[in-house]
Amino acid sequence: MLVSEVDGVRTSGRIVETEAYTGPHDPASHAAERIGRTTRNAAMFGAPGIAYVYRSYGVHWCLNAVTDEPGFPAAVLIRALQPLAGIAPMRERRQVRGRPPADRELCSGPGRLTEALGITGALDGHPLARPPLWVELGGCWRG
Repeated sequence: MLVSEVDGVRTSGRIVETEAYTGPHDPASHAAERIGRTTRNAAMFGAPGIAYVYRSYGVHWCLNAVTDEPGFPAAVLIRALQPLAGIAPMRERRQVRGRPPADRELCSGPGRLTEALGITGALDGHPLARPPLWVELGGCWRG
């Protein structure tokens, strides 16, 4: 589960979709060999278990969990969540033209889930084992 306590508001969801970027040999990675280390992707080169948060197309924040040893850029993009707690604040954060989306759409994409959980670039490099943003074990989902 991904849990957020941003701005004193607790929200959480079960991680239901991810996408792995396995290192510099992965051409889809932000740290592919042709790109290397940049200011934007520096967190990918950090310790396993930290957040790599970046803007996608200059619009949406996206969250990755760094997964390999320091210096080797591998991470897992958190693509979707099943909302579990803090649904009302998620709806408020996801207002579109003054109305919240349907609950099934609250966290149905990487930009949507970061908006719903209040995740921004301020959390880039944050250890995902402690507040205000962390991953914790949850029960198995058989949906």
